[in-house]
Order: sequence, then C-alpha cells, then structure tokens
Amino acid sequence: MILNKHTESFVKLGNLLQAGSADLDNVLSKTEIHNPWFTDFHSRLMLRSFIDQFFNKEKMGTWLQRYDFPPTRNVKTIGLVLAGNVPFAGMHDLLCVLVSGNRAQVKLSSKDQFFFPYLHQLLSSIDPYFSDKVEFTERLAGFDAVIATGSNNSARYFEYYFGKYPHIIRKNRTSAAILNGAETEDELHELGKDVFYYYGLGCRNVGKVFLPEGFEPEKLFRIWEDFRYVNDNTKYKNNYDYNRTLLLLNQTPHLANDFFMMTESPALFSPLATLHYEFYTAAETLQQTINTVGDDLQCIVAAGAGNTGYGKTQFPELWDYADHIDTMEFLHAL
Repeated sequence: MILNKHTESFVKLGNLLQAGSADLDNVLSKTEIHNPWFTDFHSRLMLRSFIDQFFNKEKMGTWLQRYDFPPTRNVKTIGLVLAGNVPFAGMHDLLCVLVSGNRAQVKLSSKDQFFFPYLHQLLSSIDPYFSDKVEFTERLAGFDAVIATGSNNSARYFEYYFGKYPHIIRKNRTSAAILNGAETEDELHELGKDVFYYYGLGCRNVGKVFLPEGFEPEKLFRIWEDFRYVNDNTKYKNNYDYNRTLLLLNQTPHLANDFFMMTESPALFSPLATLHYEFYTAAETLQQTINTVGDDLQCIVAAGAGNTGYGKTQFPELWDYADHIDTMEFLHAL
C-alpha cells in the first residue's frame, strides 16, 4: 500500500490540529469538564503524539509500504469498542480501519465522548470520501469484524458477544523499565514521563522498575520533582491518599513523598500513584522473569536495541501495535 489522496488527508488533518482552532479548544475544554483525568495538558500531549507520529507523511509512507491492500476490495465494516483510560484511545485503530479502505462503526467510551466526532467532522471537511466511513453508535450491529479494548473483566464480555466474529480483543497490560545503574540523570528524568504522563492510567505507563542490586530508589524522588503537578489533579490526589492509607494500615514498607510512592514487590501491576520496584542480581535471572510476565507487558523501557527509549512510551510509532498484534495484517486477512 502507498500513500494516496485519501491517506494524505490525514497529513492535512495533522496540519489543522497543529494550527489549532476555537472549535478544537472547545472540544478539549468539554472533554476535561466531562472527565477531569483528561486535562488540557494531557489532551494536547496526545494530539502532539498523533501529529508527530501518526499524521506524518514520511512515517505513514514507511508504515504502509509493508502492506499490499488491493486498490479495489470489498469494504468491510469494523466495529471498534474504544477504551477511555487515556485521552483519545483508539485513534490508531480508527486510522488503521480508514486507511485500509474499510468502514468504522465506533462505540465511544463514556469517558471520551467529544473528540472523535469532532475529528471525523474535520476529516470529512478535508476529504468528503470519509463522510460515510465512520458511524458512531451505542450498540454495534451489522459488522464484519471487531476490535475491542478494555479491562480483563470487559474482555470476557467481549469474548462472549464477539467471539464468533473475526476479532482483536485487548485486555489489561502495563509496562516496565529495566535500569542497569549506568543511566544519566537526564535519562532517569525522561523515564518519569513514562511513569507520570496520563497519571499512569495507560498500558504504556511504567508501573514497575527492575533495579540492579545496590541501586538507591530514593534518588528517583529527587529526579522526578518536575512531575509534582500530578498532585494538582483532585482525582489523582484522592487515589494517592487512598493507596497510601492502605500501605500504612497494612504496615507495608514503602518509600513516599507527597505525590507518589514506591514499594518493593514482585507484582507487575501497581496501584495508581504507586511504582513497584524489584532488585535483580543477574541479567539471565531477570530475563527469565520478563519471559514469565511477557504477555502482560506492552513496553519495556531499557537501554539497547529492541527496547523502548526513556521517555518514549507515550509516543508510539505507527508500527508499534497494541498487544503486539498487527492490526493492518488482521484487516488485510478479512
């Protein structure tokens, strides 16, 4: 597949989003009022990721050259059930459906109601081809395949209702970092973005760090002072207070300042405002641990090829597929 006039419309879309408008400001304001987790700062951070990573002509060309969709094919209707854990989750799925020449039937998250209808309106004004390619609905019906994202609990619901159709069903995931002790303070500061952006609510957020024996986790509190702004969000602060209280009541050893906590734990998933850490002594033993929990990891932040760079988890490339499932290959096979 190569860029054509329809896929190039997304580049124009990115230019309009970058330019900004009163309508966009209004959408972001309504979004934050409706869902205080989606602050203006984090919504614009997500838009910046879309503009730089998704709606970039060169990157779209690199991405799409991997696929060979025929110029004429039967249009499929793809049901999309979008998550609401971070702002505008599901953009990549919608992009995949549209650039592959299919039609999207979208079930929005109740936590994220305003952005995607606005985006579709803007895209249709650029290219009327897309005006009938997206439908927003409260109940999926008449679809050919489904891509649904949610929690482990909702995944069981999705399996029950959508299991007989071609599907991608995504569950809870998290991300981890592996430090070797040679990181610079700048690299560790960048890691703070992986921990704190979107308040740690995304599957690409680092909730667990593996530390070399002798590493002093207390140094992260000093390095991550710039992320204290998370405490300005009442919902985050309430979660911090609740989870700190549980640690105190249970007499769980932990480190804390007034906006996040660290506790030594083998568990991969950590509560909000909490970062789990675990010491390792040998790379081989650590690799065995990673292999054991691999299915639950979206990103591994570490030095070296094949890993995600410090501060990069929230800026995925077009080919960084959720759950490591190639959405475009899935659509191609329909």
